[in-house]
Amino acid sequence: MAHKFNVKEMHKLDSFERRKILPPEEILIKAGLKIKDIFLDIGCGIGYFSIPASRIIGIEGKVFALDTSSEMLEELKRRIYKKNIKNIIPIFSEPYRFPLESNAGTFALISNVLHEVEDKISFLEETNRVLIRCGTLCIVEWQKKETERGPPLEDRIDESEIKNLLEKTNYKLTNIHLIGDFFSLYISKKLVK
Repeated sequence: MAHKFNVKEMHKLDSFERRKILPPEEILIKAGLKIKDIFLDIGCGIGYFSIPASRIIGIEGKVFALDTSSEMLEELKRRIYKKNIKNIIPIFSEPYRFPLESNAGTFALISNVLHEVEDKISFLEETNRVLIRCGTLCIVEWQKKETERGPPLEDRIDESEIKNLLEKTNYKLTNIHLIGDFFSLYISKKLVK
């Protein structure tokens, strides 16, 4: 069974230290998020990426923030209310069936979630369904090496496995960036069928 993040530890998801090692705005800009994009934050948690994405895409863009945890979504709702953000839509979701129309988004992010997913192929196929043709999928994952933080090494996904998963689910990997000592950013495009 894959390692699952404990919702009781949600305070760890937004700290000065985490912003230093995983800077959300910098990552989203490097990945190519732009004004007017329809951003799908799949496994959004408390909105660590959703909130900065809402600023980047502007009022003409939209963020669909999906999570399987109602507690995480409640915290996200509290944060967007406090900041008076109007372009984020929090959505409760099942892991392999997202309550979105096909081709709903131009840009999807899966950050530190894929290693928790049991059926990675079904999960990425569902992501493919909700992303437009030639849309961007970005995956942020822990590097597969021993570190003092993060999930157990055996639950981490190595680069070759991520490449293989993307290929099997109709994506073309276009770039890989190391994010400090802990994370990798995989940027891919949905292929036209």
